[in-house]
Amino acid sequence: MPTLARFTAAALLAVLAAACADSRTAPSTPLSVATDPLPSTDTPSPMPTASVRPSSTGHRPADGSSLASCKDADCEVEVRAGDRLRIDKRFGVQRLTISALDPDEVTIALLGFTGGLRAEGANVSISSSCVNGRCRDEGKLSLAPGRSARINNLRLELPYVSGDHAILRLTPR
Repeated sequence: MPTLARFTAAALLAVLAAACADSRTAPSTPLSVATDPLPSTDTPSPMPTASVRPSSTGHRPADGSSLASCKDADCEVEVRAGDRLRIDKRFGVQRLTISALDPDEVTIALLGFTGGLRAEGANVSISSSCVNGRCRDEGKLSLAPGRSARINNLRLELPYVSGDHAILRLTPR
């Protein structure tokens, strides 16, 4: 029997014996396999392995970091402090601004039309003001993973948050 075939057969027997053994039938001493050294040209090359690179957050929002995709209030985007999302006026909200990001919470500043801004969630505050005949509503709310919020007919969720970025999901209701 050629050297390579003898080595392969012995290795296969050792693997099968180890795989089939359980605590009741396992030998008390490990099996040893006598092998002849192989020339370097006969050494099989290792199988290639596929590598998967996670995103920087480990999470991938459906719309990436395209804040413009939120215009229709149906998006999932990565946000950072200072990001502004413009929302179609039919939702009664002009703009959402990510005002602060903490490791477990995001604070969102709201800008809407006078009397048309209603919000539900944590730490909600809304006020109306008029300057030179131009009136608007301003407010803020906090959002954390596992807690949703609502602004008029929009649902806000935070699937992921870290100290410097988060994933924000908007859904029209």
